[in-house]
Amino acid sequence: QEPRNEEAWAVHGYPGLVDPTPTELRRRLYEQAIGAGATQVSKKVTRVSGARDAFSIETEDGERTDARRIVLAYGLIDELPPVPGLDTFYGTSVFHCPDCDGPSVLGCRVGVIGTTRAAANLALYLQTWADEVLLLTNATQPELTDAAIAVLTSAGVELRTERLTMVHGTGPRVSHIEIADGPPIMVDALFFDAGTRPRSDIADQLGCAYDRHGYIEVDRGQETTVRGVHAAGDITGHPHLAVTAAADGVRAALSIHRSLLPDSRRV
Repeated sequence: QEPRNEEAWAVHGYPGLVDPTPTELRRRLYEQAIGAGATQVSKKVTRVSGARDAFSIETEDGERTDARRIVLAYGLIDELPPVPGLDTFYGTSVFHCPDCDGPSVLGCRVGVIGTTRAAANLALYLQTWADEVLLLTNATQPELTDAAIAVLTSAGVELRTERLTMVHGTGPRVSHIEIADGPPIMVDALFFDAGTRPRSDIADQLGCAYDRHGYIEVDRGQETTVRGVHAAGDITGHPHLAVTAAADGVRAALSIHRSLLPDSRRV
């Protein structure tokens, strides 16, 4: 399955690398890991069972592998709003992550597609960079209190409730959105907040606990509530950035290494 950032034109904020493509960043990381002794197996894992020191991993072709420790790093899938044409510009001028792509809309007119409190907060957050921000509910009643709408109005965020019928643009750039009744809405970029879901159910298979936001609970060493199972990246919470996912992986690796030391090497 494709990684979450596959459609992005670049990965931002990774120290030492200036905006590599997701493919290039993964190539470099795989190369470094293999050079350090790792083995890459490109198969989909369908089931993990067992307990600390005795896990069993099964892939889609029925092959089984044993492992003493597990790291879950399968990421999230973003739900794309059902607006025709939106996917054409996804990753180049349609985004979901303001921390990644907010700076790219400096001085722009930006639309945010969504109806929730999270979408409203996204619209407000994007005012850090954008000159104008619109919250587009796509013919759906916004799930916002009167107080929340008042905050948006006070901040200058325009609330538009028309049905969005088609996203248009030139090359990789969005230019406008057709609506069901009226002139098009002109925008330079779009963000959306339609929710996410885990890319796999392996954490559920193993019995890992989740926090109130739906992320896998981990300790300081990235170990979940199931001993011997660690997790890293977006499935453990914000921020959803490649650099913080890598840092999670480092913490998990160090914790696992220490846990595997024999008693004869401890005092």
